[in-house]
Amino acid sequence: MHILTGIILSNLLASRKKNKPFRGFRNVIEIRHAIPGRARFYIPLLKNDPGKGNELEKQLVKADPVKQIKINPLTGTLLVIFDYDKIEIPTLTGVIIRLLGLEEETLKAQPSLLGKELSALLRSANTSLYENSDGILDLNSLITISFLSLGIYSMVRSAKILPAGLSLLYWAYNNAMKKPV
Repeated sequence: MHILTGIILSNLLASRKKNKPFRGFRNVIEIRHAIPGRARFYIPLLKNDPGKGNELEKQLVKADPVKQIKINPLTGTLLVIFDYDKIEIPTLTGVIIRLLGLEEETLKAQPSLLGKELSALLRSANTSLYENSDGILDLNSLITISFLSLGIYSMVRSAKILPAGLSLLYWAYNNAMKKPV
């Protein structure tokens, strides 16, 4: 049954990806709009930096399939009109990535929106706790003290729950060794 479910899910996800057009790399180079022969890219690196845009334009104009380029440094967008029979959009995106030296940026793991928001929430809670305790306590030390207390309580209360108590003590130790948020 699990194999059948896996096969069905993989086929559904594969067919979904086949129909999904290439959209670039989020926060590095994103394809905002594309039709055959015309593509608009959003490149945060070009935002408010006309020098990077001019350098890119000088190099990209040399490519045979590229007919026209418009760079808007105010918005960080690049409009490329090209011969669709000679080059495809993913290849053109790769050329732009190479010319701007963004290869390493595309390989970096981008944090998810939920991850960013959760991190901001935890930083806010940490700051609030620190300020309200007049610098005595922060979120990391509160979690450490909680794990330590629960671990000791678990070990004292019942010997049957010994692994849980040891686990809590281990978590308290690891949490105490972490860098503050």
